[in-house]
Amino acid sequence: MIRATLCIDDAVGEHRRALLDPFGKPFRLEVERWSERGRRAKLDEIWWGRVKARMPGNRGWFVDLGLDRDGIIEQSKAQAIAEGAMLAVRVKSEAWAEKGLVLSLADMSPSVPRPDKPQLHQPPADDLFLRGVVVVATLREEAGRAQVEGAIVESGQQVVGLEGGGDLAIQASRAMTVIDVDAAERVGAQDADAFALDLNLAAAEEAARQISLRGIGGLLAVDFVGMKQSKHQRAVAEAFRKALAGWLGRASEVLELSQLGVCEAAIARRARPVRDALSAPAHEREALDALREIESAGWTARGSKIRARVSQEAAGWLETDHIGWGQALADRIGARWTLEPQDRPPGRAEVWSTE
Repeated sequence: MIRATLCIDDAVGEHRRALLDPFGKPFRLEVERWSERGRRAKLDEIWWGRVKARMPGNRGWFVDLGLDRDGIIEQSKAQAIAEGAMLAVRVKSEAWAEKGLVLSLADMSPSVPRPDKPQLHQPPADDLFLRGVVVVATLREEAGRAQVEGAIVESGQQVVGLEGGGDLAIQASRAMTVIDVDAAERVGAQDADAFALDLNLAAAEEAARQISLRGIGGLLAVDFVGMKQSKHQRAVAEAFRKALAGWLGRASEVLELSQLGVCEAAIARRARPVRDALSAPAHEREALDALREIESAGWTARGSKIRARVSQEAAGWLETDHIGWGQALADRIGARWTLEPQDRPPGRAEVWSTE
């Protein structure tokens, strides 16, 4: 169990959480926009869904959950399924980008009445974000927001430094994620193999933390610095295996290093990646960031008027107020802001306070 600090940024329009390890480094991150609530199925939820049609090649079935996108049940898990049936299903993997929901049949007593349309039946029994974690402190408001913002910035960095020197370069593609280990300016033992072992052990730990922080799943390849001794190669693979289990709270399939020093792994794809959770339409992203900055300004400039200059598209999204942000923000800081639409593409909002 990891002793962690839970950081909560419950901004108007978007709820974010991060977990920090005992050294203050983030290792998990969760983002949910208010506009998504009730419109996407989450990991380990149980839903009632109607079987819609067979997948191409008879690989399984499409299941309608009453959401924007259908889920799928693989053929091997759905031998007794018939088109049109109402089923109780559990979410095995969340939808993201072009990937759909992956479902499994849920245990449900025959005495439980079946609804006449797809709907959520039961949320997860526990908070999966906190699995394998003991929360020793909780940060909210300004302190929590600052830590969550820092975690988000780190999750988007392509190159991450290592303790003692060296770095990781992380690149994600549709097919897989590749992590390259580089010694850079690291200084260490004169023996080349001992130097590489020390670097690779540090890289294995940091790579696992970054995988957890970013919500990376699927196929992964880590290009470690080459080592000649097989015992060192096995030690690095085992260190990576254990680090992944610790940060993720579950085991992953990790192969031994190849002759080229590449370690292949399969990370169970469950929750959506952070980059996908943050990828709202540009005008909504600008509007949400503006709301967060208005709220923060309201904390620091109590009693002052707050002005926000946003694009026309962001202003239009805010004016519809389909998520109820106006009343929520007024309840927190008072109705003392002014929105100024600007004729420009969606981008970064300008927020400032006036006397």
